[in-house]
Amino acid sequence: MKMPDNVEDCIHCNRCVKKCSFLTKYNMDLHEFSKHEDLAYNCFLCNDCKIVCPKDIDGHKISLSLRSSKVESDIKNRKEIEEKYKFLLFEKKDYIFKNYNNIISESVIFPGCNFSSFYPDALKNILYKFKNEYNIGAVFDCCGKPIAELGIEDYENEIIKKLENSMISNGIKEIITLCPNCYYFLKPRINIKIITIYEKMYELGLKFKLNNDDEQINLFIPCPDKESKHIKNAILKIIDLDENNIKEVKDVNCCGLGGCAIVNEKELAEGFIDKLKNKNLENLYVYCATCAGNFNRNNINNIHHILVDILNMDSLKIKNKTSLLSRAMFKFFKL
Repeated sequence: MKMPDNVEDCIHCNRCVKKCSFLTKYNMDLHEFSKHEDLAYNCFLCNDCKIVCPKDIDGHKISLSLRSSKVESDIKNRKEIEEKYKFLLFEKKDYIFKNYNNIISESVIFPGCNFSSFYPDALKNILYKFKNEYNIGAVFDCCGKPIAELGIEDYENEIIKKLENSMISNGIKEIITLCPNCYYFLKPRINIKIITIYEKMYELGLKFKLNNDDEQINLFIPCPDKESKHIKNAILKIIDLDENNIKEVKDVNCCGLGGCAIVNEKELAEGFIDKLKNKNLENLYVYCATCAGNFNRNNINNIHHILVDILNMDSLKIKNKTSLLSRAMFKFFKL
């Protein structure tokens, strides 16, 4: 990936530094970060820096550019990265749990890796519901984002090409995502209609209430949706809740799992969790299974996934200890 052209437009206002725990730790702004290939894999790719930057400089793209440059510049660097993230590559380079045996129409639900991991029971119910009521099947595969974030562009391109070809060869014309990361990653890269589950439910004329007795909810926005809030707005169209009653959690950069950075910045990742814990929020709502899984794993209670909640499946609890086994199970799942 090419370094953003506007990096040199930086006016060194330090707004990005004040907003980002990573930049604060190393006392550097985005312009300085663009010179630090050694810190390429320490950024959580949360995009908070771009949101506050008066020059619209994108730290997410800076990090990915540094990563791809590091990988492409030296075969030794590439081997080191591949060794460091070998388990990620083993599972997701050619997704070992893929399953294309549940296609029944031109539309498919694409759960993504982590909804399958953390909400296996709810996912089964969701898939049966959409099959029986709307004749919509499912495809289990990895979108490729975890590999793309390593900066290995040839692997990324290969994954996207295989995924697109598999969908087209199976007659798929609409991919319905449950995961915000899958949605934002695939939409500009694949020549097939990509739509969120919330947009699909709006198309189907569905309307819901949250299983929440309080008027106000605390909402953690996942990293890819922070800037446009496209998915949040799609959710608001199908739930009976005034936007004024939604309090966004705005001062925690990431759930801790963004950008593969936790490998190098465990202390920062733990800091995000501690900051959220210290808020003592009741009924914390999310719409990213990755966020839900990591919060639950770190003993943050009262996590509600909006999709699970509005479909009255909140009794089907999140599962952390069997996450790998859960997504492996869907390799053999049959509607």
